[in-house]
Amino acid sequence: MRVQELAKEQEAYVIACRRHLHEHPELSTQEVETTKFIKAELTKMEIPVQEFDGITGCVGTIEGTMPGKTVMLRADIDALPIQENPGKSYCSKNPGVMHACGHDCHTAMLLGAAKILSANRDKIHGTVKLIFQMAEEIGRKSEEYVKRGALEGVNAIFGMHIWATMPTGTVNFESGERMACSDRFTIKIHGQKAHGSAPNLGKDAILAAAAAIQVLQTIPSRINDPFNALVVSVGMFHGGTKENIIADEAELVGTVRAFNREFRNGMPELIKKVVEPTVEGYGCTAEFDYYFGPSPLINDNEELVKTARRAAAEEMGEEALIPLKKMTGAEDFSVYTEHVPGVFGYLGCRNEEKGVTAPHHHPAFDVDEDVLFHGTGIYAQFALDYLE
Repeated sequence: MRVQELAKEQEAYVIACRRHLHEHPELSTQEVETTKFIKAELTKMEIPVQEFDGITGCVGTIEGTMPGKTVMLRADIDALPIQENPGKSYCSKNPGVMHACGHDCHTAMLLGAAKILSANRDKIHGTVKLIFQMAEEIGRKSEEYVKRGALEGVNAIFGMHIWATMPTGTVNFESGERMACSDRFTIKIHGQKAHGSAPNLGKDAILAAAAAIQVLQTIPSRINDPFNALVVSVGMFHGGTKENIIADEAELVGTVRAFNREFRNGMPELIKKVVEPTVEGYGCTAEFDYYFGPSPLINDNEELVKTARRAAAEEMGEEALIPLKKMTGAEDFSVYTEHVPGVFGYLGCRNEEKGVTAPHHHPAFDVDEDVLFHGTGIYAQFALDYLE
């Protein structure tokens, strides 16, 4: 079976699906109409669809005629709160909401793969599950499917992402660290009010918070092994009520991006260890909260990486495979790989000749639609090769 040819036959369908989804984006956890559209398309293919109480998204199941393992193919379906730049014939019709990260493409490519696989059940050794996941943009929402049993019986999971820095005609699957965790910390500092003219009578929470921001940078620069990539950033600082009042409260909110799982797990205690004595030196106290977001995404199953690279080469040619540096962005596909083996990759969509150059999460973001059928082919080829 020449999957490449079958994928090319689905090109018009995949582009049509992508444009429909692009025109009708929905925010994370609100993908009601998107889920209805996906379910309707899968039903046309006679693919049973499983939905879950309390969440959007769904899972389609394609049973092969021969026994075997179960592989899951994943696409995310949510959009972003961005007002799209006008100009395209298929711009968002939902004001302030836009598919600015390519999730419309992932969904369309997987629907195309569903058409190929459902029409060739007699060539499938096992079962293919298609998970259309809500809310990738807001943390660990993939965990909701795990809690509801979506991964039961799954032996491996595959995912990929359209990537704006990679040119059309390129693809990346490689071993090792691929994306970082995305955790959030909040530090509330308590001091004592005083008149701004008599700061000696108070305990300045803003001054303590400023010192806390500085001491936090000793974690990546002095405590962390320099060979382990680590980012600790404070992005929010709130404190004070008036220019002539010494603030008795201040709040810092920041992010941690790390690849080393063990070091990342120790971050809550480490933040407390460096910040607490610092603010106490200013006569203040601190409260700490730490949210563990998506885990580091690490391709640590060599066999799955080989299968993915082979599927990509069969679809696009060996020369299409290129290296790509790991990134400190995050991807909650990693939650699935905490439970089953998985592999994740990237499909280039940048085309300077067509003016497709805007980055992800940008009002002018777009993709070179010529790559979409390749994504469909890689999804289908990976499933068939893994189950073979």
